[in-house]
Amino acid sequence: MSQKRRAGIALSLAIIGWSFSPIFIRYLQNAYDPFTQAGIRYAGAVIFLVPYCIVFYRDSFKKAFRRPIPTLILSATNVIMQSAWTIGIYYSTASLGQILVKIQIPIVAFLSFLVFSEERYLIKRPQFIVGSLLGIAGSILLVYKPSSINEFPYLYLAVLSLFLSAFLWGIYCVYGKYTVERELHPIPMFGVISIYTTAGLLLLGYFLGEPEKVFQVSPSIHLIALFSGLLPIAVAHSSFHYAQWHLGSAFCNTLLTLNPLITHFIALLLWRDEVLNSVQWVGTFVLIFGCILVLLTQSNMKVQSPE
Repeated sequence: MSQKRRAGIALSLAIIGWSFSPIFIRYLQNAYDPFTQAGIRYAGAVIFLVPYCIVFYRDSFKKAFRRPIPTLILSATNVIMQSAWTIGIYYSTASLGQILVKIQIPIVAFLSFLVFSEERYLIKRPQFIVGSLLGIAGSILLVYKPSSINEFPYLYLAVLSLFLSAFLWGIYCVYGKYTVERELHPIPMFGVISIYTTAGLLLLGYFLGEPEKVFQVSPSIHLIALFSGLLPIAVAHSSFHYAQWHLGSAFCNTLLTLNPLITHFIALLLWRDEVLNSVQWVGTFVLIFGCILVLLTQSNMKVQSPE
């Protein structure tokens, strides 16, 4: 199987995995404070990733521990980003949250244009720009509700948190790709990041959250929280770092606009009243068309990446 095809599969796993995140966060929001919830979910990722890295990437795992500068920078960025994202979802509507974080797409494209010469040709292509704009517009229409705009002025904390999360996501993506290209394999790299991130989030939960709530939660909820760290965190982050290594940060982030669409259909399976209205159906078709344009642009380019 070619690198490009493996990267495409990895990107699909990341898109699907992150589509489950808002569902788990909303489901668990009454059980934990935002910091502790994120920390426990990351602990679930550690439980899976560390044994996996020891068995399949032992030497690369050790190497990642011996490179504290990139892993600590990425972990610190991730701790703040995850906290801001979780706070934003806690204190806003799901639709408003999905709209605001779309600012991450132009942020990642701008940073990728500055850092990676191999991505500049793709980013400058009119077909890619139009496809990206359609993807953003479609995803906004997909999650748009009039009440979201009316509530905007009253959700200062959520708005600031989501904007901060989007900005830090841009740094996390671009520096993550930079690190993977030059020194660390993406899976053991994120294995180490997940350990540091878990520690950071649980510390924030202890000092800024409500740690006493942990002892009031049933074992089944704890298991769900830990399980929620498997696909949306362990698999999704590792797969995304691998995908953008070979496909580019700007391209991968543009296709993440598919997240709200998949989240909607997952919610439809869980809650029968989660139906799409006419505006959301228009957004769905605009989103899919934009992503097809981006895919066609990428398919016409020869992607060169290290082994």
